[in-house]
Amino acid sequence: MKARMLAANAFVLAASLVLSLPAAAAEYLLGPEDELSISVWMHPELERRVTIASDGTITFPPLGEVPAGGLTPKKLADRIGDRLSTYLRQTTTVTVAVTRYLSRSVTVTGAVAQPGRYGFPEMPGLMDVINAAGGSVPGADLTRVQVIRKDGPDRGTTVVDVLEAQREGTSSDLPALKPGDTIVIQSSSGAYAPAPGDGFAVLGEVARPGIYQAGAGNATTIWLALAQGGGITSSGDLGSVKVVTMNGAGQQVTTYNLKDVLKRGGRGMPMIRAGEVLYVPKTSASTAAKGWTAFTQTLALTRDLVNIVIIADYLDKR
Repeated sequence: MKARMLAANAFVLAASLVLSLPAAAAEYLLGPEDELSISVWMHPELERRVTIASDGTITFPPLGEVPAGGLTPKKLADRIGDRLSTYLRQTTTVTVAVTRYLSRSVTVTGAVAQPGRYGFPEMPGLMDVINAAGGSVPGADLTRVQVIRKDGPDRGTTVVDVLEAQREGTSSDLPALKPGDTIVIQSSSGAYAPAPGDGFAVLGEVARPGIYQAGAGNATTIWLALAQGGGITSSGDLGSVKVVTMNGAGQQVTTYNLKDVLKRGGRGMPMIRAGEVLYVPKTSASTAAKGWTAFTQTLALTRDLVNIVIIADYLDKR
């Protein structure tokens, strides 16, 4: 009797946890760039972390390409389970979890604690996004927050007074965010940057593009710089990481193959210094060429690290 009561209580607890899950996450429709974790019961060798491609598919051995866009995680799990039964000759349970909601993401840059790209199962308000980025840093100018939109009839830049909305409790009056928006928070001096001479920029295919401290000696290894930027995304090309040094004569670009460095056990890891820009291109040659062209245009526009981060991120999303 006691065992049955414990089992019943466990069932009620599990049911209540399931029912308490946010409806937005349960009914979330998958889209391009979402990152997923897939596990198959009793088959750990099939566990995968995958990213949904631009055409809405994932690659899942041994099935090959599987349509995922527009499905809920549960429906995708059911579809994979049905197709796997052909290979496994038995019915199995598949679990699909979204690890990063990047098809509904915005980028926060400038005077926040953790600049980067943030994804959500349901688009939050502007204040919530700023909080997700660690909040504003001392000296941030919240009276002139820029919301840059790349698509649609309201494409362009909107400047909003977030500080006034906080004071008056009128956050509902702030513009609603859309996937792909970029939020820029400047400082009262016009731009946010680390102390003079000790910051470098990390851009391209990294989880958190932004400006970071170079540390003691105003230099650090490229590997540690990438770690500060949250690491390379699944689309990043380790074989052609670029470091841009800006000087009076223009820009000097040095390309590093970090795959070769890793094969050597990390010996001879190149350094990045204050004032330099670390750029990670995409693995696709055509996309990488397009991104690099946009980035070189950015360098031609400004040599200020903050402006480089803001403009490069905007150009990369066009």
